[in-house]
Amino acid sequence: MILERRTLPQLLIFSCGLFAVQTFWGFNMATFPLYLNAITGSKSLTGIILSVGGIFGAVFPIFIGGLSDRIHTRWGRRKPFILAGWAAVLVSLLLMAWTRDIRVVLPLSLVLYAGFFTVMGPYFALLPDLTPPEQHGTASGLMFLMGGLGVLSFMFLGARSWDVSPRLPFLWAVGGIAVSVAVLMAGTRELPPRAPLIRSGGVLRDTLRHRPVLIFLAAMACWWTGLWMVFMFFVIAVREMLAVNTERAVTIMVFMIAVFCVSAIPAGVLGDRFGQRRVTAIGLVLLIVGLAATGLAESLAAVWVMLFFGGIGYAAVLTVAYTYYLRLIPPERSAGYMGLYMACQNGALLTGPAIGGLVIDLLGPRFLFFGAAAFVAAGLALLLLRQPSGKGQMHGA
Repeated sequence: MILERRTLPQLLIFSCGLFAVQTFWGFNMATFPLYLNAITGSKSLTGIILSVGGIFGAVFPIFIGGLSDRIHTRWGRRKPFILAGWAAVLVSLLLMAWTRDIRVVLPLSLVLYAGFFTVMGPYFALLPDLTPPEQHGTASGLMFLMGGLGVLSFMFLGARSWDVSPRLPFLWAVGGIAVSVAVLMAGTRELPPRAPLIRSGGVLRDTLRHRPVLIFLAAMACWWTGLWMVFMFFVIAVREMLAVNTERAVTIMVFMIAVFCVSAIPAGVLGDRFGQRRVTAIGLVLLIVGLAATGLAESLAAVWVMLFFGGIGYAAVLTVAYTYYLRLIPPERSAGYMGLYMACQNGALLTGPAIGGLVIDLLGPRFLFFGAAAFVAAGLALLLLRQPSGKGQMHGA
């Protein structure tokens, strides 16, 4: 079945799903640690609870994605899982906003992460389900632009309301997620499967036989380890390096996210025109240079400049690597393979923060950026290890 090109309104409606995803990530990075620390009084216990996200992120997308590929309902293959996952997230957030009992919060945290990672594989499989290959770059760029707006809106409007009332960030997250998911569900109609539904065979087993996919996933695990190192300790490292306050350090991080938002659509278009693999590699080079140079920076002005290039590189990697991966996988099993994609990205939460904290303790904050650059460089080396075969060579990929 030949897929028709999607209109801009259709792409915007689909992209609302990533607004919800990134709103959740903003809550998870900015508000949830404060909430857990206030309840437990322990940073160690807070870290342990947050690490559950990495465990669920490494397992649930694969399992749920594979299940989504094998079923079909009157509502489609993806939407039932997306709706069920977000419902669990919203109920958990609302209940946690009105409780401080750790015996209640712990099981709710499990439901929260289980629901969120139930969404990931099926949602990211919608793009190849609905859009033709020649439109993947534009669709991905628009999707990640909306995602960037989601996290920025939470940082500016949700996270900053914590001092007014600890409940307000929860309510902002619930509102942002509920509205954007409602738009996605009401405005998106799934198409019939393009191939017979898969009833046997495992995605993991097939991936081990598919060398280009295996190499790509290994590369992505490397660069996401480096990225999580920086994301989780950026504020702490910049404060210690340059003796600035927390607000200034957070502002710099928000600036990088803003550069990412502006660069997302151009990066997707460039990937379609010049090849996703090539543009992804250029983005990784920009990230490596930006991270390493930030570690060497002696002034705040230098950090702003380096993170400008880092934000452009991050947009290229996040937006274009996704569409490149879509060219390597069978379209009839996109959710299962997207589960592996999300597992590598979110499973790196188990390693990146631990390595980042260890590096800062042993070597100092500047080496956080050097170490992250080294992991991204390892990912680049794997990406360029060999020319991909099959679908991966199409359109200059």
